[in-house]
Amino acid sequence: MTSILYILVIYGSDAAEAEAMRTLFAGHDERLQHLFIYDNSPSPHTPPQGVAQYVHDPSNGGLGRAYNTACRYAEAEGYEWLLLLDQDTTFPPDAIDKYESAIATHPETDMIAPRHMVAGGKYLSPTHYRMKTSHLQDSVPTGTVAFKDACPINSGLLVSVKSFTKAGGYDEPVWLDFSDIRFIEKYRKHYKTFYVMPDLVCRQNYSGLDTDPEKVFRRFCIYLQCAAAYPRDSWTDTLALAITTLRPTLSHTFRRCTLRYLKAYLNSSIVHR
Repeated sequence: MTSILYILVIYGSDAAEAEAMRTLFAGHDERLQHLFIYDNSPSPHTPPQGVAQYVHDPSNGGLGRAYNTACRYAEAEGYEWLLLLDQDTTFPPDAIDKYESAIATHPETDMIAPRHMVAGGKYLSPTHYRMKTSHLQDSVPTGTVAFKDACPINSGLLVSVKSFTKAGGYDEPVWLDFSDIRFIEKYRKHYKTFYVMPDLVCRQNYSGLDTDPEKVFRRFCIYLQCAAAYPRDSWTDTLALAITTLRPTLSHTFRRCTLRYLKAYLNSSIVHR
């Protein structure tokens, strides 16, 4: 069996309540010894017994810090693969068997991804990116896929430790939004393709469904902060980020009849770099 370190990043809830935890580990307690939990919550949670490692980061260092920390642990412990897990992802019962089968039958690849479907039957990943963003699609490619044609999201992504390290890991300042886009942007400089499993579909829940105006605005500010931290390799990166973030800015502004979103956008370093 190929050694996989499962990396579960949680915030605001116990690991046992995470959808990824409940579905991927159901009936497989032996996998807990290979589970790395990174808890970004303000207060710590009690991890399940027997996990490989539990890290509490009350500063909420984000996804990048969690994945990079877990990768260093994987290197030290001799793991070959990292499986990145979002707490809101639902996996089918035989998911791990399919990951391991993909590793065995496609030794040429260093990155393996499932397809992600959201409510309504549209696909969230892997999709084609334009202007640092993508849109839901009716269908997505499977098999060996070039990064120029589609890119995967973080959750459910199986990546070899050696390729993760070669790509330079995640950019920690881009700590939530755009983190996967930035990682793939770095990764594709070294690897041109990845493998999409045709027989594994995950269900992804959107986390941004809160209706509280203050929580929605705070979440939007995090989105702007991550966009502002995104490295620019050229003027086209600056333009892409400015246009991409302007769209939700205008949507919030008109839908909520307030200028606070537009002011936050204009005051951000997205348009002043």
